Amino acid sequence: MFEPVRGGTRGGQAEFKWSDVSADKDRENYLGHSINAPTGRWQKNKDIHWYNRDQAEQDAAERAEEIRKIKEAEAEALSVALYVSLCAHRYSN
Repeated sequence: MFEPVRGGTRGGQAEFKWSDVSADKDRENYLGHSINAPTGRWQKNKDIHWYNRDQAEQDAAERAEEIRKIKEAEAEALSVALYVSLCAHRYSN
């Protein structure tokens, strides 16, 4: 009933290369082909990963300040919604 597992790589995951996809005639069938295997004149000398660049450069202090401002705004909105005096809320901390 059970047969032994075939050897080798089925699906070719070990041999997959995006450079092969860019040369393939059916490259549009691959998900992410326009970013990972760009071809043509439109991508020459262009940063096609521009949307990911700013995330790595964001400083931890800037992020902490942004989170602090958001928490402060949420606390203020919650106090307004609950009809709590803002002065009492600020002095309790």
